[in-house]
Amino acid sequence: MRQIGIRTRLTLVYSFVLACILVSVTAVSYRFLKFRLDENLRQELRERSAGLRGYLRFEDGKPEFKYDPDDPDEAFFVESSTRYYQIFDLASGDLLDQSHELDLLKIDERPRFQPFSEAESGNVRLIFCSEIIRTSGGRSYLLQLGIRRDPADAALNQFLLIAVFLVPAGLGIAAVASWWMAGRALRPINGLTRAAEEIGISDLDRRLPLSGTGDEIDRLSATFNDMFARLARAIGEMKQFTASISHELRTPLTALRGEAEVLLLQPHPVQEYRRVLASHLEEYDRLGRLISKLLTLARAESGDIRMHLGTVDLSSLVRYLVEQLEIVAASKHIEISFCSEGPVRVIADHEWLESAILNLLDNAIKYTPDGGKVSVTVESHGAEQKLIIQDTGIGIAADALPHVFERFFRADPSRSLRYEGAGLGLNLVQWIVKPRFRS
Repeated sequence: MRQIGIRTRLTLVYSFVLACILVSVTAVSYRFLKFRLDENLRQELRERSAGLRGYLRFEDGKPEFKYDPDDPDEAFFVESSTRYYQIFDLASGDLLDQSHELDLLKIDERPRFQPFSEAESGNVRLIFCSEIIRTSGGRSYLLQLGIRRDPADAALNQFLLIAVFLVPAGLGIAAVASWWMAGRALRPINGLTRAAEEIGISDLDRRLPLSGTGDEIDRLSATFNDMFARLARAIGEMKQFTASISHELRTPLTALRGEAEVLLLQPHPVQEYRRVLASHLEEYDRLGRLISKLLTLARAESGDIRMHLGTVDLSSLVRYLVEQLEIVAASKHIEISFCSEGPVRVIADHEWLESAILNLLDNAIKYTPDGGKVSVTVESHGAEQKLIIQDTGIGIAADALPHVFERFFRADPSRSLRYEGAGLGLNLVQWIVKPRFRS
C-alpha cells in the first residue's frame, strides 16, 4: 500500500485540528447564545411581573388591572405584558383570570411554584414566570406571565443554519490553505532532495545550498554538508589506503618473484638457494605482520574488538616495558631512561595499552641514531595523567605532524628503505587511546 506523503499528512492534520476547533467553538457559542437568550427572556419577565404588581387589584376576590387608558405608556405596558397571563387562587387552586391568547391556545398552566416554566401549543412555545402575590387581606394568589420564545428559537436556528454552511466552507478553505502552506514549507526540502540526488561519489566536493536564514532547513543542509565532507574524507582515505596497501604488497611480491625468476634461469649452489629462501621467509614474516595489523585495524573500526577496562598502574607497566627494551636500545648504543614520581593509575585495557606504549617506544628507538638518548616520564597532575617519550632522533617535520596517524604515512618516503615498518603503528595507537578520551 502506498504511503501517504508528508504534504497530505500535514494537510489532514491541520484540517482535523481546525475542524475540532470550529466544532468546539460553534458548540460553545451555541450554548452561550442559548443561555443569553433564555436569560434575556427571564429578565424581561421579571421586569414585567414587577411592573404589573403596581396595577393589579383584587375586588371581591377578582383580579383587575387598574391603569390610565389615556396614558399611552401605561396602556401599552399593561396590554403588552398581559397578553399571556393567568392568575390562580392558591388556596383553592382555581383559575381566576386568563388572557384571551392563552384561552385560544388552550394552555392551562396548573399552579406551580417554579420560578420559570415552559409550555407549548402547536408551533407556539411560551416561557412563564410565576410569582406569589399576597394581599392585605391575607389571601395569596399566583401570577403567571408568559412570553413567546419563538424569536429566541428562530435566532438559534439561524445560528445553526449559518454554522452548517460556514463550518464546511471554513474547513474547505483551511484545507486548501494548509495544502498550499505545506507545499511552501516543503519546497526547500524538495530542492534539497533534488540537489542531493545530483551529488554522486565522483563529486562529493559539491555542497547543498544554504539560504543563510539559520532555520531548520539550513541546519538540515549543514548537517548533510558535514556528512558529505565526512564521506569525502572517508572515500579519500579508502583510495589512499587502497593505493598504499597495493604499493606495500606489490613491492615485496615483485622482489620475491624477481629473485625466484633469477634462481630459475640457471643452476646455483645450495647455499645460494638457502640464502634466497631465508630472505623470502623474512619477507613473508613482514607481510604476515602487515596483514595482521590490517586485520586488527579492520576489526577495531568495525567494532568487533571490545576493550576490557580496568585500573592499570601506568608507572609499573612503562617501567617493565623500558626494562624489556633496554637490550634492543643497548644494541644501538642508545641510552634509555625512565622517571616516575610514584604509582600513576589509569582506567584502560592492560593488553592494548601495553601494545600502544610498546609501539611508541619502538618508534623512539628505531628513529634515534646510534649513541642517542630516549627518556620516558610518567606524570600525574590531579585527574590528568601523562606519558612523555622524548628522544634525540631525527624528529618529524611540522607539515607532517597532522598526518602522522594516517595509515601508511611516511614523513620522509626515502627513509622507508632504511627503517622497517608499514606505517600502521601510530594509527593503531590512536585507536587504542582515542576511545578513552571520548568516554
